[in-house]
Amino acid sequence: MPRIFHGKKYHDLKAGRFRLYFRRKYRLISLSNDLLIGFFFITGSILNFFTATASFGSIAYLLGSIFLASRPILKIIHNTGLKDDYKETPR
Repeated sequence: MPRIFHGKKYHDLKAGRFRLYFRRKYRLISLSNDLLIGFFFITGSILNFFTATASFGSIAYLLGSIFLASRPILKIIHNTGLKDDYKETPR
């Protein structure tokens, strides 16, 4: 049965000889992704005010939506690690 341990900076789930680590702190890449989301949506809003730049506004909205969709994926990737306990135990 997997056991969950709580540390100061992470939670780990022990299942057999492996531990799956979930880090708690936010990363710079997550914050920069959030800034890019805001930038693309604000740019898209401004460009949609004018008919000549409406297509560029749609592209900015599309980029903002892609970055917004990638946000949870980035958080999962950067806050998860896998460790083999079998290699670390002395024999």
